[in-house]
Amino acid sequence: MRYVQSCAALALIAATTFGGAAFAQKGTGEATGMAQRAEKPAIISMSGTVKDTKIGPCKLTTGRSAEGAHLIVQSQDKVVNLHLGPSEAVGDVLKAAPVGQQITFEAFRTDRMPPDAYVAKSVKTADQTFTLRGDNLSPSWARGRGGGRGQGMGRGFGGCF
Repeated sequence: MRYVQSCAALALIAATTFGGAAFAQKGTGEATGMAQRAEKPAIISMSGTVKDTKIGPCKLTTGRSAEGAHLIVQSQDKVVNLHLGPSEAVGDVLKAAPVGQQITFEAFRTDRMPPDAYVAKSVKTADQTFTLRGDNLSPSWARGRGGGRGQGMGRGFGGCF
């Protein structure tokens, strides 16, 4: 019985410490995520039409999620690869923004990203707005330490085990 309690306590400590970071995405080759940086990249607003949806292993991140979701958006002057986040966390956005849907989005990019790649902060369709990252650019699905994942909210350990 004591062994089970010790294992449960250890799992709870691990989930509290690492659970929020499990789905945080750190960016291309970065050791820390955008939320931990003092200097944030510029946020730009763009609009366009969704031309394609890509779901699969994300080549542009070092986050721990198995697969990422991207919208390929045709703006007025270029095609943008808009990284949304882990596919399991952005399913509502994918449903609301099918191919052919006109969207407006706020996004940022870093110098390490390809010129056409951006990370979505928010996505707006005709009737819905999805906030994917807060003002400090922390992903809404990460929630930080003790913010729900691994805290008995029916969501398991946030994928860290």
